[in-house]
Amino acid sequence: MSDASDPGALLAPSPLETWPPAWSPAAVVVDCDGLLVDTEGRWLALQEDYLADHGASLDPEARRALTGQPIEVVVTAIAAAIGKDPHRAGAELMAAHQERLEEPLVPLPGAVRTVRAVAAVRPVAVASNSPRDLLERTLDALGLTGAFDARVSLDDVAAGKPAPDLYLAAAAALGADPADCLALEDSETGARAALAAGMQLIAVPSIPGQDPVAPRRLDSLEDPVLADWISSWEARR
Repeated sequence: MSDASDPGALLAPSPLETWPPAWSPAAVVVDCDGLLVDTEGRWLALQEDYLADHGASLDPEARRALTGQPIEVVVTAIAAAIGKDPHRAGAELMAAHQERLEEPLVPLPGAVRTVRAVAAVRPVAVASNSPRDLLERTLDALGLTGAFDARVSLDDVAAGKPAPDLYLAAAAALGADPADCLALEDSETGARAALAAGMQLIAVPSIPGQDPVAPRRLDSLEDPVLADWISSWEARR
């Protein structure tokens, strides 16, 4: 496990520098919001609307740093920006977020196919900075709950991303060494967590302004080389 404070320093020579790699993982851990489904985009839009309703905004660097952070970190920053009690701001934001989640969720390109392809040949977990109720609700809407061998939420660890706890817990649940795991992430926050846990990382950024550090980046999970690489893995025993 490494220090997550300097993501560039976490990059070591990686088998993912060759594409496709000759290496294959023992297990795979994926993020949810922003990787499998654009719930992260909805959450960011809600924050911007809420700030605007209170005559406030966040500068681009603050917005970039908050993307992918645990809900309480985001709420604390927004409450400070508008001068409102964090508990009240949090309750208002979460009520509005729950309402927006009533709208149909659409998986991001290649997400469902990739998870199911991985699940057929490797142990796979989801590791999310969302509370468990929101994570389970999202996975159920995508029809992916049963695809995962383990589902790890913010409620299951002492510290959310960018700390490595979620990824370490996911690897433990799968019975795998983190160094032998592949992580799939979209945000800078999540990428720092995966690298700090010692995992190999593919970043698939979906939120404008996010520039996650990773040994391999893809435009989307529809990448044909990714699909061919997964299909080359020997089936799990």
